[in-house]
Amino acid sequence: MSQLDTLLQAEKARLDEERQTLQERITAGERRLQEIRVRLRHVEALLGTSEATEAVPSAKATSAGRSLMDIVEAILGERSGEPMHYKELAHEVRERGGELSGDNAASSLVARLVDDERFVRPVRKGFYALRKDYPNAKNVGARKGRRGSA
Repeated sequence: MSQLDTLLQAEKARLDEERQTLQERITAGERRLQEIRVRLRHVEALLGTSEATEAVPSAKATSAGRSLMDIVEAILGERSGEPMHYKELAHEVRERGGELSGDNAASSLVARLVDDERFVRPVRKGFYALRKDYPNAKNVGARKGRRGSA
């Protein structure tokens, strides 16, 4: 290995570590912001103020004003192309303030992933990734062709 390769590997390691640290800080900041917004709405309700500082997020929007699928895209984008199991993905979405509804929130997330062209199931059932990381993978919601059709 040349000296240049060694230097580049060291720089890559340093940048990866810094990226991870920053991502953790962003995630912690987003969580704290969500907590503050919730507490603020409660305080405003107790005060009886008619003007809310922010509207309560709908099921399709999150505390940061991003859609649920935008949060999923951000989570998968941080994984450097590594697929993520849908249950773990649902947990992370909730951690970041995304609202998943229904009796089985993880399954409702899968239903949305299937309808969104940004996501693919590249390796095996239950694991999802970004299409940009797996450009040759079939769309998650693509139906299998009928066999024996002429």
